Amino acid sequence: MRKLRVLYLFIFLFVFASCGENSETTPNETFFEEEKELQNVAYGDDPQQKYDIYLPKNRSSSKTKVIILIHGGGWVQGDKADMNGVYDYLKFAASEYALVNINYRLATLTRQPFPTQIDDIKAIVEDLKSKNLEYGILNEYAFVGVSAGAHLSMLYGYKYDSDKEVKAVVDVVGPTDFLHSSYTNSSNAETQQIVLAMQLLVGKSIANEPSYFEGISPRYAVTASSPPTIMFYGGVDTLVPFEQGEVLQQTLESFGVTHQYHFYTTAGHDLGDENIVDALTKSINFIQTHLK
Repeated sequence: MRKLRVLYLFIFLFVFASCGENSETTPNETFFEEEKELQNVAYGDDPQQKYDIYLPKNRSSSKTKVIILIHGGGWVQGDKADMNGVYDYLKFAASEYALVNINYRLATLTRQPFPTQIDDIKAIVEDLKSKNLEYGILNEYAFVGVSAGAHLSMLYGYKYDSDKEVKAVVDVVGPTDFLHSSYTNSSNAETQQIVLAMQLLVGKSIANEPSYFEGISPRYAVTASSPPTIMFYGGVDTLVPFEQGEVLQQTLESFGVTHQYHFYTTAGHDLGDENIVDALTKSINFIQTHLK
């Protein structure tokens, strides 16, 4: 009887050990105990095609999802360093995620933002996917964009994410509809200058080629399968009028897309420090709900 119990124990231990060995060597599974950070990782040949990446401890290629940060600057200026405050905050407040803070090729009068900057986002996603075992990350993403970066986040998430890997979009004062009257019929001089600058940048006129501007407006790319979106707008913003958020909210609602709209009555384009803290808190909760 004792020999039989010993035999059962041996079989149990053998099976348990075998299962453990298999779980540790599951194909496409990589586990890392230590955190890691890489700066200025090249994803293309242009000097502007760089990103920083923070990889949390205890990450795995089967569970660790990714937040991608996209800076603003009117498509012609700005740098990933502009997002360093958000990047550092998320390391602690959303420590279960990998973070990618990106640069993209800035537009000039001889280099249009579209499709250049969308192509850069595609290249970054492909680079991350090609390195998912090396980094220990999963191919599921939330995008956090500010101003022009929010526009790019929405445009990519709604129109170009063919594999539906974007699970959440955070839109902080992003343009959503270049054909909307808040731009085309604005009496504000600063808003008018923005509209004129955009037309010069792409070498096209809204009046003569409205279909082009429709194609680069996230609002018109919304479908029932668009990713959940949280939006933040200021009531006295003259660069991106708050109506840009309202019209996107209405469109998302009409398609049944999960969304939140947050409006700060007295805020301008920078929202203000207190509102930024509130927006960050709400954004983290939103991402943790939809990128889980």
